[in-house]
Amino acid sequence: MMSSLSSYFQDLQEEMIQWRRLVHKHPEPAWCEFGTATFVAQLLKKWGFEIHMGKDLIGEERMNLPAQESLDSFYKQAMERHDLDKELLAKTEGGYTAVAGVMEHGDGPVKVFRVDMDALPITESQSTEHRPSIKQFASTHAGFMHACGHDAHTAIGLGLAKYISEHKELLQGKIIILFQPAEEGLGGMAAVVKHPLFSQVDEAYGCHVWANRDPQEFICGTYGQLASKKFDVKITGKASHAALAPEKGINAMLPAAEIILSLEQLKAEFPSHIRLNIGQMQAGTARNIICPEAILKIETRAGDTLTRDKLYNAAIRTIEEITRKYACSCKVSLVGEAESAASSKELAKKVKQTVTSASLFANCIEAELHNTYSEDFCTLMNHVQQSGGQAVFMGIGASNNAGTHHQPHFDIREEVMWKTARILAELSSQK
Repeated sequence: MMSSLSSYFQDLQEEMIQWRRLVHKHPEPAWCEFGTATFVAQLLKKWGFEIHMGKDLIGEERMNLPAQESLDSFYKQAMERHDLDKELLAKTEGGYTAVAGVMEHGDGPVKVFRVDMDALPITESQSTEHRPSIKQFASTHAGFMHACGHDAHTAIGLGLAKYISEHKELLQGKIIILFQPAEEGLGGMAAVVKHPLFSQVDEAYGCHVWANRDPQEFICGTYGQLASKKFDVKITGKASHAALAPEKGINAMLPAAEIILSLEQLKAEFPSHIRLNIGQMQAGTARNIICPEAILKIETRAGDTLTRDKLYNAAIRTIEEITRKYACSCKVSLVGEAESAASSKELAKKVKQTVTSASLFANCIEAELHNTYSEDFCTLMNHVQQSGGQAVFMGIGASNNAGTHHQPHFDIREEVMWKTARILAELSSQK
C-alpha cells in the first residue's frame, strides 16, 4: 500500500499544482474567500462529499469582518469568474466563506483535517525572477497575494479529498475536511468551532508549509504557539477650531499618545516572553482642528492563554483610566484571538511513524517548540482535546530560497504538496 499510495499522489501532483496556482492567482483576504470557497465546494460536491458551507457552517459572531465595500468588491470579482458555480457562490455572500466536506464509511473515529484559504494585503513581486510571474500565476487582485502558503494548503486539502473520494472503502469512520476562512487575524476558527460537526472529534490534524525550512523536514507535532488577542481602540473627543475656540474641543490624540507610552511601560511588569504592540494609530483631520477621534490597533501575545488574558485585561484598564483622565470616551473591539496549544504526544508519535515509513522526508521531527507566532488552529486543538480527543499541528519544510512568509517574493517548493497529502491520506484511513 505504501508504494501505491505514493504513486497515486505522484500522479496527482500536476493537478494539485494547477489547483494551487489557480488559488494563488485569485487571492482573497479574510472573510472574502468567495471564489476559493466556491471552487473548493464544487470539487467536493463533484467527488461525492456531504457539503456544509455558508450560514450552515458559520455562526453570526464573526470577528474583524472587513468593510462592506471590500466584501462587495471581492464578491463581484468572484461573480465575474466563469469557472464558478453561482448557486454555491451565493451561499458565501456576506462573508460566510467556510466549507466542510464530510465522507463517512463504516464504524470508527471522527477525524478532522483543517486547511486555511485566506490571503494577505501584500502586493506581489513582479520580478522576472519570481516564479509566479514567470509561470503567469501571480496575483490578479491588486494589493493582495498568497504570501503565507494557504494556497498550497488548499491544494493539499483537495488532494486528500480526491483520494478519499476514490478510496472510500478504506475509511473506518468519518472524515471531515474543513476549509477555514480568516486564519490571518485569528478569527475564522472561533466562528466554526461550535458547529455540531466538531462536537465529538477523535483526531484533529492541521499543517503549515514553511518557506524558511528545508523541504526534507517534517515536524510531526508543534507546541507553544503564542496565545493572542487583537483589538481596536476608538477614542472619542470633540472637534473644535484650534485657534477660534480650542477650549470647546477635547483632543482625542492626547490620551492616544499617553496610552502608547503607558502600554510600553506595562510590558515591563510581565515576563519577557510576552508581546504587546501598537501597530497603528489613526488620528486627526486637519492641523487647525482639535482631533475628535483616534484609533489604535493593538495586539497582545503570551506563551499561555492565562498570561495573555492578564496582559489584555491590564492593557484595557490602562486604556480606560487614561481615556477618562482626558474626558474622552473609548470603545474596545476584539477583532481576533488565538489560544496557546500543544500537540497531543500520542498522536504526534503516530504521525512520526507514518512519515518515517513513507520515506518521503529525510528529517522527521516528533516535537518542536514554536513560540514566535500565533495559530488559529489552536482553538480547534483545545476544543478537541478538552472533549477527550487528540490534535496535532504539523509543519512541512518548503523552502525554494525565495524568501520567508508575509513578503512580496514568497513562494514554496511545490512538490511538498503531494508528499504532505499522501501522509494525510494514510492518517485518514488508519484506525
